[in-house]
Amino acid sequence: MPDYVIDTNVLIIASAADSASPFVDTALPAQEAERVLAWVARFRVDNAAGMVWDQGFKLYDEYRRKLTGTDYGIRILQHKLDTCRFRLVEVPYDDDGYGVIPERYHDFDRSDRSALAVLLAERGAATLVNAVDTDWLKIERQLREDGIPFEHIVESWLRAKHAEKESRK
Repeated sequence: MPDYVIDTNVLIIASAADSASPFVDTALPAQEAERVLAWVARFRVDNAAGMVWDQGFKLYDEYRRKLTGTDYGIRILQHKLDTCRFRLVEVPYDDDGYGVIPERYHDFDRSDRSALAVLLAERGAATLVNAVDTDWLKIERQLREDGIPFEHIVESWLRAKHAEKESRK
């Protein structure tokens, strides 16, 4: 496994799928949630795999805001911190504290811009991992053009959900 920029939704779903989780059911079917949990469990034990964050800890702060200290997702973060399997990437921020990204991404979700800025700064050295955020599908072409690898853990479900959203427009 390479180094990863992990969308918060992956850690939330893995936490919800964990039997000790205080999270209520997610919209993701149980079988798909189990796939996300299995990916995160493999990531945890892979000592070669790490996380990549921005130097301002915007990504880390988002994880901490959306997960509690006992959630499985936070325990994964703590394990990667304890084993020094993370690295920081310098990215510029705008006046609102979001990562600065190229103009061709201007419509991209503001809350994910710091993650995108990290991926762009890494230029292929880190892989995006996503489970249920359809916004990443909207910029797949640009990500490929920029040499950004990505992995959608529950890709079939994600694409179906995206198609469903698009059909309602």
